[in-house]
Amino acid sequence: MSSEHLTHLQNGQLGEVTLIVGDPSRVDLISKDWSERHKVEDSREFVLVIGKYKGHNVSICSTGMGVGSTEICIIELIENGAKQIIRCGGCGSWREDIEPGDLIINRAMARTAGLMGDYVPDNYPAVADPILVGKLYREAQQRGFKVYTGIGLTTETYFLGQYRQPQIEHSTIRADDVKMKYWQDRGIINAEMESAVLFILGSIYQIPVANCLVVHLSRSTYRWEQPEDYNRIHRESAISVLDAVLN
Repeated sequence: MSSEHLTHLQNGQLGEVTLIVGDPSRVDLISKDWSERHKVEDSREFVLVIGKYKGHNVSICSTGMGVGSTEICIIELIENGAKQIIRCGGCGSWREDIEPGDLIINRAMARTAGLMGDYVPDNYPAVADPILVGKLYREAQQRGFKVYTGIGLTTETYFLGQYRQPQIEHSTIRADDVKMKYWQDRGIINAEMESAVLFILGSIYQIPVANCLVVHLSRSTYRWEQPEDYNRIHRESAISVLDAVLN
């Protein structure tokens, strides 16, 4: 089928697993050692590569940041035969003991009110496939990652949606730290902007989905992971994801 945005993708080209990442540059970072590597799409925020990993057909596509472009990407991947989709992205930790460089594999996501409201009501759960979650968690543990699982928060916006104050002079809009504590008190361990979209669409269209996120920032200490280490962990954790799913 001809997609509106992934215009060069043909049905049947996608691999046994498709990884999705937010940052287009991360596509090359993760796929550079695949064999028979072929770039299918490079348009706007969407970069799509197919290839082989340890003899298995695999694929990876960037979504860009946030709900809108992520919904486009996932729908068009599913339209073209995606078998299972795993988001390999980043997130901020909202729990003091989860530090930059650690991994979070969310079993479910809370979300901003109204997010994905064109598809489902707010009380529809956004959950990952439990079998995939178990595979990813066990493999990451065996490789020595500090890995956590729990419920995260997908927000529609980055600044006020995640209770960050924009540094704009004379602004009368204030970030509400009380709302952040509201979520923390209810067990939310991290925040990001895409996973609930994936989890909901996976449930609707009945394909296994999950995430494996690298913590880039602790909101408790405001300590960031260094860029070189952050990229290295992304690459290593993506290898862990592929081995977990394909072996």
